[in-house]
Amino acid sequence: MIVKTILHMADLHLGAKNLKLPSDKQKVLAQEHIQALAEVFSQPCDIVLVCGDLFHSNFVSSKLKKAFWQQVENFAKPVLYVKGNHDERAMLSDAPANFHILDESNKVFRTENVDFWCASQNYKDFDKSKKNVLLLHGSVSNKADNDYLEIEKLLTEKFDYVALGHEHSFWQGQSGQTTLAYSGALFANGFDECGQKGYIIVNEDFKPHFQPLAQRNFKILDFSISDICDMQQLKEELKKLVSGQKQNIIRVVLRGYYQEGQEFDFDKLGSDYQGFYIELVDKTKIKIDLEKYKNEVLSFKAEFIKLVEESELSEEDKNKILRIGIEALQGDDLSI
Repeated sequence: MIVKTILHMADLHLGAKNLKLPSDKQKVLAQEHIQALAEVFSQPCDIVLVCGDLFHSNFVSSKLKKAFWQQVENFAKPVLYVKGNHDERAMLSDAPANFHILDESNKVFRTENVDFWCASQNYKDFDKSKKNVLLLHGSVSNKADNDYLEIEKLLTEKFDYVALGHEHSFWQGQSGQTTLAYSGALFANGFDECGQKGYIIVNEDFKPHFQPLAQRNFKILDFSISDICDMQQLKEELKKLVSGQKQNIIRVVLRGYYQEGQEFDFDKLGSDYQGFYIELVDKTKIKIDLEKYKNEVLSFKAEFIKLVEESELSEEDKNKILRIGIEALQGDDLSI
């Protein structure tokens, strides 16, 4: 077969669950992932690369596994795979015939014009007359990562493209004349994975072209309450903030200061939200009235304020120390 177009994806983590989401929302996302797989495998390409972490664990529903293998079988053309740090060999027992595992016992998959390799210290019968692609799973930049890859030791032959998995965001780079790329995770599974997710198309230029996959995104939105007067205004402003985000999975982080005596019931703010999912994280603080604390009798706060104000620190440093100190004495989270 002649390979003109390659689809490179990784880190599907099928079966992963965000435990913060209600079970009904998790079921919706799982079904949407199945539908998205059909979209991916319908792309006009000659071969698909899966660079590790296909399944999140051994505890993946038979429905989800069956749905993935059905898409592989329907694709009919080769799907090449290298193991990730989450993958167990047993999970691959039901793979169809066109799913090819590259490992120590099967290091290369050859086509008429492109050879595809897994990591090796010896690329036996390396054909320099063809294009050559290396499939890897691990970190090429973080030496502290348990799955760190010493890329220079693996590029003992001239590869045209290195298809990477493990990092969950798209990235591309160079090592000499070799192009390296992470496709990023195919699906986001938490608020630590905000931003677009998708796959890479590699054409005959052997350069990565990132293709976002249409899906719900995890988004974190900051909102300051410092100029908010009451709950009604807060609800109205929050509604404006999340308008247009109804398909996404939203976390709103409430920040800023409010006056003592103001009453905000933050637990009720998300009750009117009509979108897929919203959660609120309260990082607000009561505004500190230093003048009031100065006049307290037999008060640790008053003594602390006096000591700081009599110090030779700059006014800026005094203000920072006073704020953090009073927050500590009140038992608040510190503004550090």
